[in-house]
Amino acid sequence: MSVAAGSEIDSLLEVSARLGADPLLIQAATGNTSLKRDGVLWIKASGKWLAHADREEIMIPVDLEETRARIDRNIDPAGQSAIVNGKTLGTSVETAMHAVLPHRVVLHVHSVNSIAWAVRRDGPVELADRLAGFHWQWISYMPSGLALARAIREALVRAPLTDVLVLANHGLVICGDSCEEAEARLREFELRACISPRVPPPPQWEALTQLANGTQWRAPQNAALHAIGADPGSRRIVSNGVLYPCQAIFLTPQMITIPQTADSSWLDETRDPFVAVEDAGVLVREKPNPAVAATLAGLAQVLQRIPDSAAIEYLAESDVRGLLCADVYHYREVVEDNSNNWIGR
Repeated sequence: MSVAAGSEIDSLLEVSARLGADPLLIQAATGNTSLKRDGVLWIKASGKWLAHADREEIMIPVDLEETRARIDRNIDPAGQSAIVNGKTLGTSVETAMHAVLPHRVVLHVHSVNSIAWAVRRDGPVELADRLAGFHWQWISYMPSGLALARAIREALVRAPLTDVLVLANHGLVICGDSCEEAEARLREFELRACISPRVPPPPQWEALTQLANGTQWRAPQNAALHAIGADPGSRRIVSNGVLYPCQAIFLTPQMITIPQTADSSWLDETRDPFVAVEDAGVLVREKPNPAVAATLAGLAQVLQRIPDSAAIEYLAESDVRGLLCADVYHYREVVEDNSNNWIGR
């Protein structure tokens, strides 16, 4: 069956592209969408960008019954391959999660509002009034794959009507019987969960330029990124640990902060894609890949939505170590290749 066939799949591609084009909902290749139809689970392929859904093949079909049987046998269905229009694609790491959900349409996003709530210890309590009337649940952090799928399946046993899931230290899952219903529910969630970001101090352009002079680093033109270094609250939060997986995978598990008066030789000693400059902003490598740039922008937006007084639940060190495995480095390469290939067109 062609990906282009059927109005439902067309709708899935259209909503996927809209979500992927909104950096407050999706950053780089994060997030995934799916549709269950005629015994087939159509799900975003691993490493693909939702923003490209209206221009390239990003969906992969897998047998739904077989996928659920794999899960029952404790076999993670992620990475199943299929040939779509002559290209071999592998299924998303979130395939098990999409498969165990009974809803026809599932939208998984990394919205900055949802993550800003999802890293707070008081997140469930604070969201209760905002989400009154929603069939929603808070899911404690579990690694993507079988562990997360099991946690969600158990949550559905407790409350079968659940169609909104806030994933601690991860993101948001919205379900519906159609793409239109799921997207409308997502928009309503965003309205209710919206957090006004702090206004950060302006970047100290002169200090950043002077520090980067003669190096392979530069001060990005996007002023919003500089909140990570210029805003003391944001800098403190991110310096204390990893908030969510993409921070560790695409950026660094431990941010480096240097003073404005630092010698530029500091920059030669790190392999990280960015560094924070205290009370000034951030420096990035001269040619950061698009995935890094998008993830960094998302992190800045999340940090600006976490109040200084909030108690933060960081990822455990063991969870961070589990993220930084050989498979994740391969995944990062796939994401970067997809972004570079697209830019080159």
